[in-house]
Amino acid sequence: MKTTFTIGEISELLNIPKSTLRYWESKGLIQMPRQDENNYREYNHGSIYTISDLAHFRCLGMSLQDMKKLPHLSPGDLSSSLIDLEHDLDERLKELFTSKEYINKKLSCINEYNKLSERQYQEELPDYDSIYQFSIDDANAWSIYIKDQYQSILLYNPNKEEIETGLVVATSHNHSKIWSKKSNVNYVSFVLKVDYSAPSIDAFQPHKEYLASLGYEITNIVARYLFSAWDDKYLDYYKAFAEVQDKAGTTRSNE
Repeated sequence: MKTTFTIGEISELLNIPKSTLRYWESKGLIQMPRQDENNYREYNHGSIYTISDLAHFRCLGMSLQDMKKLPHLSPGDLSSSLIDLEHDLDERLKELFTSKEYINKKLSCINEYNKLSERQYQEELPDYDSIYQFSIDDANAWSIYIKDQYQSILLYNPNKEEIETGLVVATSHNHSKIWSKKSNVNYVSFVLKVDYSAPSIDAFQPHKEYLASLGYEITNIVARYLFSAWDDKYLDYYKAFAEVQDKAGTTRSNE
């Protein structure tokens, strides 16, 4: 029976990179005697079990610092360590599920863009009722934006020729509302592309002109952020809704 092993043999036997074995040794997790004649590491049967235990606890998500303590833990200490590890993993799982939800939402936004591109300028109601002011110094607003950019809105007023940024959700009880969906106004949806992080009035102009050619008068345009991507240059993509009425002053009924 073989009694000693080289680092290469251990790496192949346990499917652990040699770099990992050297790193564990440098951190004091394993102590490897060396051959006198060539100073090579020499692994015995006990070394294999030690390394396999470390690999096992690494699979459980245990940190190197906690793995180093393993030989000195009583059964009660080991139980407490594993309970703490389980709690940490539960928190990480929550974060992972949240990340997965946001990824799915981002993919949905891209799918929404693809569908909208095929049916531009159709009458459709926005899927939100209010827009709240986005203040550049509002930490709560940034927290919402970083987690879910889909909550970000542009509000363009053609009469004032100005663009405001907002959020679909309020960050406080007294958060200023800058727009509310109207029941006596129709909405027409379309894709809006603006320069990345720098929306300009020019981006709205072609849509204003086209809707005017259809006989519409625009009171506001609201646009919900979808994603950013490359199209000759890096752009922000929005799903926009124009508040419209006939130039005669009557609204068109939604079908």
